[in-house]
Amino acid sequence: MPAPIDLEAYLTPYPPHVQDLILEGRELLLSTYRPVVELHYDATVAVCAGFSYTGDLKGLFVNLAAYSDHVTLVFYWGAKLNDPEARLKGEGKQVRHLRLVDLDTLRDPYVVRLIQQASDNAPRPDGEIIERIVNKVYAGPKRRPSHI
Repeated sequence: MPAPIDLEAYLTPYPPHVQDLILEGRELLLSTYRPVVELHYDATVAVCAGFSYTGDLKGLFVNLAAYSDHVTLVFYWGAKLNDPEARLKGEGKQVRHLRLVDLDTLRDPYVVRLIQQASDNAPRPDGEIIERIVNKVYAGPKRRPSHI
């Protein structure tokens, strides 16, 4: 079995502004929410860097998703968040998102409060949070920039 590829390698097909925004956004989130388990996904439509305290998808509280020309901040349980300005988009029963224009979006006090709510509501393990990175590569054709 090959060694896991790191997030930067997953992002190589993306334009520099998308790579920079997701990597800088990841660092900003890590500076506030450590210890966490990072979930790095090489998915079919996006490359994602998600954050969880439990290490599983159900525990995911926020996710940075790189698309071909932008980055989206995804709240896995966003429908449960208090969002009086209705900045979060999405029609489903669970997931909500907003587009990151730049790193200042992650510094916006309103967005910071949404992320904090998501973190506060996220499940935690019974014991200590063991900081690590979980890599997941989805099978199937990529409908996004893919590796050469």
